[in-house]
Amino acid sequence: MSLYHQALPVTLEALCSLPNLTNLTLYGDHCQEEFYSPLNAKASTFKVRTLEIRNYDLLSAASSHHLVEALCSLPKLTSLILYGDGYREEFYSILNEKASTLKVKTLFLDLCNLSTTSSSNLAEALCTMPILSDLTYEISDKEFYSALKEKASYIQVRYYLWP
Repeated sequence: MSLYHQALPVTLEALCSLPNLTNLTLYGDHCQEEFYSPLNAKASTFKVRTLEIRNYDLLSAASSHHLVEALCSLPKLTSLILYGDGYREEFYSILNEKASTLKVKTLFLDLCNLSTTSSSNLAEALCTMPILSDLTYEISDKEFYSALKEKASYIQVRYYLWP
């Protein structure tokens, strides 16, 4: 195990113990199950209100599951920012299943390389997020816009198309 991977649990412990940490940015290029599994286990102790995840490496199915579970377990999370093309179909599928438990009011998405299935799952997830009120997205996939248009009448948010 590399020093980097050995440091992940200590890093999470440190983050959990910071009482005033309300904004957190994760560069997930090297984060996989070694990070997202303990994050999921500790999520309920975080006080983070704004979470930004920049992920450009493909998440494994297990990492996708742990990440979505963690997002849904963060008790104070109100703003979520997701960047990158490392989210696989499993991520969007699990997000769709769990979206009704996500407490996010503000969501910013800058995603690419969505499959038709991922686009549909993401659009459906947006429709079931119970307190989502502000949505900004920059997504370069036509399938997403088609899926969102199909479900748009169910979304009760202000949304912005990022140019």
